[in-house]
Amino acid sequence: METLVTPRLLLRPVCATDKPYAMAGLNDFAVSRWLAAVPWPYAAGDFEDFLSGMAVPGRVWAITEAGAFCGIIDIADSELGYWLLPSAHGRGIMAEAAGAVVDAFFAAGGGPVMSGYFEGNLPSSRVLAKLGFTETARDVKFCRPQGRDLPHVSLVLPRLVLTAAPSIA
Repeated sequence: METLVTPRLLLRPVCATDKPYAMAGLNDFAVSRWLAAVPWPYAAGDFEDFLSGMAVPGRVWAITEAGAFCGIIDIADSELGYWLLPSAHGRGIMAEAAGAVVDAFFAAGGGPVMSGYFEGNLPSSRVLAKLGFTETARDVKFCRPQGRDLPHVSLVLPRLVLTAAPSIA
């Protein structure tokens, strides 16, 4: 499950060459404002810490389209998280990538998948709805880039959703 292939995308392990793209994306407040735990501003050392500690192959992937870095997706501890560069927004890339990750997770015997979004993040709410996630709670969650608590929607996907099966390389 280290590499997943969809009709348009290759999801592969995150590597050191992704650093400038990840730093550019996560230093764009339009991206990071929707993420709960990412540091703001995002420094070179933050990426290095992520790469050496959290970017576990088979749980965290770089999303690429035609070899170009688009963003990162992970499914750590049964929780789906993701972000895309602004240039990749609005093209169905995240729905395709998240569908592949969720399908592979269930195929490997994983249980329910949790996810969530800050209120106002309509693209993320649409991705999760498209995958079949259902709302479980509304609460507040701290948003590190914004430095404050924000209204948050929690969701769960308790079953395998029938999407196109990813190929696992």
